[in-house]
Amino acid sequence: MVLSYNRLNRRVGLSFLYFIQGMPQGLIYFALLDWMASINFSISDIAIITSIASLPWMFKFIIGPFVDSYQFSQMGKRKPWIVGSLILLSITFFLSSNIISIQISPLLIGLSLFFIMLCTSILDVATDGLAIDILEENERGLSNGLMWGARTFGVSFAALLGSFLLKNNGLSQAFVYFGIIILVSIIVVIPQKENHGDKFLSLEKSEKREGWTSLRENLIKLYNTSITPLLFMLILFCLTSNISFGMHYVSISNLYINNSGWDYDILTIVRSIGLYIGIFSAILGGYLSDKYNPYKIIIVSQFIIALLMISMTIMINQISNLYIGSIILIFLSAMGSFVMSASLALCMGLSIKVIAATQFAFLMSIRHFSRIIGEWLAGFLDYINLSINEIYIVMFFLSFLPILAIQRMMVLNKIR
Repeated sequence: MVLSYNRLNRRVGLSFLYFIQGMPQGLIYFALLDWMASINFSISDIAIITSIASLPWMFKFIIGPFVDSYQFSQMGKRKPWIVGSLILLSITFFLSSNIISIQISPLLIGLSLFFIMLCTSILDVATDGLAIDILEENERGLSNGLMWGARTFGVSFAALLGSFLLKNNGLSQAFVYFGIIILVSIIVVIPQKENHGDKFLSLEKSEKREGWTSLRENLIKLYNTSITPLLFMLILFCLTSNISFGMHYVSISNLYINNSGWDYDILTIVRSIGLYIGIFSAILGGYLSDKYNPYKIIIVSQFIIALLMISMTIMINQISNLYIGSIILIFLSAMGSFVMSASLALCMGLSIKVIAATQFAFLMSIRHFSRIIGEWLAGFLDYINLSINEIYIVMFFLSFLPILAIQRMMVLNKIR
């Protein structure tokens, strides 16, 4: 299958790669965290684990320049990085299965997960660069919705599978099974080609250097584009966009399991349902971003997210009810996917092709750093004994910060 041949090939190929990206995240950020909360890991413990595991996403700005600068394989510009990262990811799962244990400290658990996320982030950067290379401007919004929807499906599938494996097979065996799944996925990736002249599988170097720039040139171009007023505000948007969700991800398991008495496997199932619904909301967000513009979609989404955050505090005593707790959780998950597809379309649309992986990875690194800030902040607030109710009040106010940056970007871009 040649990805650049037509729109269907592009969307199917990219969606599969995003699906695979979601697998490690579904296991770690959903099934594993819910399971740990059920065995009395505190918000502070979970914050330590997730913030360390999430660090590679912040390092994408380092990975991006290498992916853009070293692309001489006869398999194409991005495919060697994609196949290589999948092989490393599978090996890392197998090795981690012999190390990770609930008997070790949260710090060591986080370090074990760090290397899994590092391989996943390399895959993510290469796939993002591929998407910017081959997607046409008028299909980015919907395509991003489909890709993010596929990633969300991967997260949800992995969350359910991970929860089942953790409950029935244990922590170590769950990691072995995920390593096997990643290894098998390479068989699907190998028949994909970026362009007609590329080889399916080759270790030989290519002499073609179309659009090639050196590592130094990539970094200079990244700096020059980042100091423009519009890109500076985009960076500020990315820096504030994920703080409240970072706090939410490390707090939600304790809120539902320890405060409201939910079983951890029920919580994982409900969160997975929210992710499935998020597939459709991601596609809708992408479609509306194409039809109107991502700026307005993001503003409306952030207002709704803020209202959902405050509803957690207003209805904290009702969350123990399965139906009420599920509705809030599912709606918040759907809105997260909705705003994410619009944010991806916005960042991708402002990225320059020749340094696509570098610039997009830089922006996504800042978004992930925003999430880590939220994780650290939630852990700190728990450490100083703020209640879960007060933590969600903080999330409510922080949800408005991205709107300020987006409104300024609209002024600079003369968008009404």
